[in-house]
Amino acid sequence: MVLRIAALAASALALTACATGQSNDGADARPQGFADYQGDPRLGERVDRICFGSQINSFGETTDETVLLESGVNDWYLVHTFSCPDLDFARSLSFDRYGSCLRQSDAVIAYRSFTGPDRSQPEPLGCRIRAIYEWDPGATADGAAE
Repeated sequence: MVLRIAALAASALALTACATGQSNDGADARPQGFADYQGDPRLGERVDRICFGSQINSFGETTDETVLLESGVNDWYLVHTFSCPDLDFARSLSFDRYGSCLRQSDAVIAYRSFTGPDRSQPEPLGCRIRAIYEWDPGATADGAAE
């Protein structure tokens, strides 16, 4: 049985997901995909699942193939999907998963609405998960936590 859990983002998280950074040369420094996270000290070990998927309570930094998910109390994960243009503009998410854990081959469904599915629009396609990685938002290049 496919379980569908909706995770609604608060206004502040939606702003975080849409925020862009600027580098010193004025170019857009916002990650565009998984390759931009290679070598990032915040990217941790690959894991095979996020258990207690119903406790995913926020998300941010979406690209067309990645999203950061917070599960429980301050446990962050980078979820790498197959290319999914809707993910970059997500304001809320739901998940197609089997069982209580979110795993590779499950799907993230991205909605452009804060309230999830818009009944006047067709259901967006799910973004299949390629891999899940631990994420340490406080890690820095010198190994010290912020």
